[in-house]
Amino acid sequence: MDKPAVSASKACSKAGTQKAMRKTIAIIQGHSITLNEDGSVEWDSKGAVDDDGSGGNAWGDPDFQPSTSFRQDGQSLNAETENYVVVPPAVLEGVAPIVLGCQAEVSYGGKTVQAVVGDIGPHAKLGENSVALYRALGLLDSPLSGGVDSGMHTKIWPGTPAIANGKTYTLQPS
Repeated sequence: MDKPAVSASKACSKAGTQKAMRKTIAIIQGHSITLNEDGSVEWDSKGAVDDDGSGGNAWGDPDFQPSTSFRQDGQSLNAETENYVVVPPAVLEGVAPIVLGCQAEVSYGGKTVQAVVGDIGPHAKLGENSVALYRALGLLDSPLSGGVDSGMHTKIWPGTPAIANGKTYTLQPS
């Protein structure tokens, strides 16, 4: 005997279940940070330029910090030469796998750049990325006057070591 075809109501129910597998980790600055069924995390946001790290404060940024939360071989990342994203603490608290050093990609205006999760930012701020990442996207890269008001999409893969600009990064517990 042939099995009956799946009813439309069951198909809709299954589709609804798949959507339910997504989980909102946090809402920051009006943007949802979503944990997907495959373990990736993504969000849309505005964007700010971050120049923290080992490259020095060439911009005269009053908020500059000489280190990043992630260190490769004991050294902070260099915002001038390495594509990195900054995540709020809610991302680290919302997933089990290691986030620092994991694969990231940032998309804006039809262009996508590979990056590493390189820093932990403030609780209430979303969308910071390194100077080098802004350059790679073809955007104004000044931490004093750069950034975008909307349209930045970031996706990360916790637990997956990053490869960006031909460099492989190691995962680092936070």
